[in-house]
Amino acid sequence: MKYVELVYSDGDLTATVRTIKPLDAEEIKMSAEALYYSVSCVRGPKNVRSLYVLDVNDNPPIFQSKSYSGGVSDGTPVGWVVQRVKAIDKDVTTENKRLTYSILPPVPDNFEVRYYPQENAANIELTKPVNYNDVQQYVFIVEAKDIGGLSDTTTVTLTVEDFDNLNPYFDHCLYKASIEENQVGLFSDITPEPIKAQDGDTGINEPVVYSITSVIPNEYQNSFEIDRNSGVISVTTALDREQTGQIAVFIQAAQQDDASKTADAVVLVTIVDVIDNLPKFDQVVRSSHLA
Repeated sequence: MKYVELVYSDGDLTATVRTIKPLDAEEIKMSAEALYYSVSCVRGPKNVRSLYVLDVNDNPPIFQSKSYSGGVSDGTPVGWVVQRVKAIDKDVTTENKRLTYSILPPVPDNFEVRYYPQENAANIELTKPVNYNDVQQYVFIVEAKDIGGLSDTTTVTLTVEDFDNLNPYFDHCLYKASIEENQVGLFSDITPEPIKAQDGDTGINEPVVYSITSVIPNEYQNSFEIDRNSGVISVTTALDREQTGQIAVFIQAAQQDDASKTADAVVLVTIVDVIDNLPKFDQVVRSSHLA
């Protein structure tokens, strides 16, 4: 590629070398450290010369992508690299291509960007744990800027993934139910609402299974059963109001894939009295007649 030309007139003792187009240090740097050319005379040796083109800061940094997407779990430890971004500055000298990275306001509390010159890239690192239940997605702008103020930006989107770290929970810790004495089957009433438990990790929502852990009084342990999938409790043996008025059924919900993650609740069962006993005198009344 032709960059320079020799300008002279017949009879001149000197000649001028001038450029015929603007010189680009980045273009020349691709092929050689300098621009080499030679000048020769009819009655003289060839004169080889070097033209060093000084770099100027005329190229802005350019991100390799206008947007980056990644994920971070609410169980990810602080200091973890959640995303890497990279901008390229085509200037030749190290000084002109040195970049600084920053997150533009509003800056999220959970992340910071750190530049690693040896890798010519920047890492977005977690500085504070994220919580899926608080925020499900972060979107922010990262800027790369050189020493001359030339810059470029990219959009980073980080989706928060729920981490299985919470136990299931019941909607209520105490339920009240009732059933008529001598009846079996489902409760006639349960408040404040039907029994339900769910995974505390709402983004995972692992199924739970139900069980009865104990019954007080203990002799009624076998009088109840619970559907392991729905949590519906049934009375399996007839209950007598005259023997007891209330029974406490302790229930548990366990995460299906991890039995160590549990929640507990109590169902207070009231036995409703019905008329099933004839009245009796406390003692026999005797009568007699006087003549």
